[in-house]
Amino acid sequence: MNEILLESYDIDVTDQKAAFQIIAGIVASKMDVSKVTVLKSLSTREKIANTALVKGIAIPHVILESDFTPWLLILKSKTLIADWDCLDDSKVNTLICLVVPKIIKKSNKSFKKIIQIIDKLANDNVIAEINKAESATEIVQILKR
Repeated sequence: MNEILLESYDIDVTDQKAAFQIIAGIVASKMDVSKVTVLKSLSTREKIANTALVKGIAIPHVILESDFTPWLLILKSKTLIADWDCLDDSKVNTLICLVVPKIIKKSNKSFKKIIQIIDKLANDNVIAEINKAESATEIVQILKR
């Protein structure tokens, strides 16, 4: 899975807006797009449905017009994000951000591998390991298995 870009960052934020600002800054610099474009994508997707799952994990989406290899941005916040509730009423502190092109073929190998990684989040043992992880780098190692 080394060909998939899995970026990891430890952050310390207490609100969703600050988390989105950090995501926007990282994605904008890596993808050569504006922060405004990234923020708009994040908030548009979040308005459709809350991307927070359970046990502190959220999967925000950045969907961009350009053609590129999809990748994941993993962020671990030292503090809970007070205004971002999961389905089980826990607060988000782990973000597994999808960064994908608007048009993507289901046959895309990188996209298939990302789906395999996201599918791991249905496994309670994987979720438990992620919750024990103390850094975003540890989470990347868990997801790469």
